[in-house]
Amino acid sequence: MCWKGARYWLSHAVRQAEGVTLIPKVDLLKTFDPMLRPNAEIPKRPLQGVVVDPGHGGGDYGTRAARGLSEKAANLDVSKRLIRMLEGAGIPWVLTRTKDRYVDHGVRAALADDRPGYIFVSIHFNEDSSRETAGWETYCLSPQYAPSTSSGGTLRGDERQAWPGNEFDHHNFLLTQAIHKAAVLAKTNAPSDRGLKRARFKVLRLARAPSVLVEGGFMSNPREAALLKTEAYREQVARWVFEGIMAYRRSQEIPEDAARLKVGAGPPSATIVAAISTNPPAPKLEEVPDFRPKTNAPMVATNPAGGNKKAKREVEPEVRKAEAVEPEVRKALPVEPRKGE
Repeated sequence: MCWKGARYWLSHAVRQAEGVTLIPKVDLLKTFDPMLRPNAEIPKRPLQGVVVDPGHGGGDYGTRAARGLSEKAANLDVSKRLIRMLEGAGIPWVLTRTKDRYVDHGVRAALADDRPGYIFVSIHFNEDSSRETAGWETYCLSPQYAPSTSSGGTLRGDERQAWPGNEFDHHNFLLTQAIHKAAVLAKTNAPSDRGLKRARFKVLRLARAPSVLVEGGFMSNPREAALLKTEAYREQVARWVFEGIMAYRRSQEIPEDAARLKVGAGPPSATIVAAISTNPPAPKLEEVPDFRPKTNAPMVATNPAGGNKKAKREVEPEVRKAEAVEPEVRKALPVEPRKGE
């Protein structure tokens, strides 16, 4: 669907029954509710810092369709540009890898575990069998009962298990939407919009913080591959992600007490009328299922206070064996253009 200029993928198809349009409950709760009522019944979560994750590394190259540039190198380059922007804005950051080496998915995700208020942002680039496929995709974790976008509306494989999503379903969507809109609605050089999507990528499943996985273009597309080989465009990709993070940060700011309405004291004879809202409280739509306990993991690189402090010396993290090792497949989903495109 399209909403205010940006594209979103629903978990299941909208249906018609006796002239009534039916929306799947999981989309009502996990897409429309945060989109139309952000933080109506979910408390705001002020941003305290960002875990930036350059995807792949070491023997895991990601896609290598762009001549002279592998995905793992592009991910790290964009991530380093992003943390410089975060540092300039005074936002603490953690980098999951600082050089070309492989880091386990569980270790990457664990870096946000014991940092309350942090978010997790994983940087990637895409590929497809067709050289024509191009554009920007942004992923958040599929909620419980929702299939991955690439599953075509059907729970398949390990998705048939009762994956519970996580306690950040609401903020996952708000963060992903903010970054997605910052890119596809940019005033200049905006990439084509392939939509805000859902997936159960391992780093999203394991992250215990609001999380997003960005696919910032297709290295299998000659035009986008040529752009990504330029420093200017990689800087632009980092800028879009940064602007999305800042938009999310603003949405989670809590007004100071001084900005709230106060009733001044009047003369003894004055009649004071209290205005009481007649609106009923927002209904509780769904109880959050139980979640996995936390596990500590050491940091890789961090700027705990923002500003110009140097990153701490890199420490090799121990692998957190959260799940059995399984192959990770990120598959592009064909997008049929709308009428008029």
